[in-house]
Amino acid sequence: MTVATTSATQSVLEPGTVVRTPRYDEGKNTGVRRAIVMGLWNENDPKGGYRVWFYTLGAPSFAPRTLGMAFANEFTVVGTVEDMSERTLLRLYRWLRDRDQFSTVRFRIQKAGLRCRALRLGR
Repeated sequence: MTVATTSATQSVLEPGTVVRTPRYDEGKNTGVRRAIVMGLWNENDPKGGYRVWFYTLGAPSFAPRTLGMAFANEFTVVGTVEDMSERTLLRLYRWLRDRDQFSTVRFRIQKAGLRCRALRLGR
């Protein structure tokens, strides 16, 4: 589990952590889905919730509601992006390559994908 700590000894999840959290669309709970933590909703307030991307639904955007918000008591940590397959990492990277606001997660996905590729090719 990847957890960073703040000065107030509150644990904060790092971008790139995979969680299971409920997805809300127009105020209605549409069920629990896997999501990637993209960062804090408000960087100055760790208790204000996290920006999450429901990556199984498509590219990150607010139009089809693949981006959302989750609070610390709502989700269960499943793993990290490093635990994903090379194929999944490649798809996620393609969706994120033109989005500068998610550069931390994009870089972490890119590193994990290159590591998987090197293992597959025996380099």
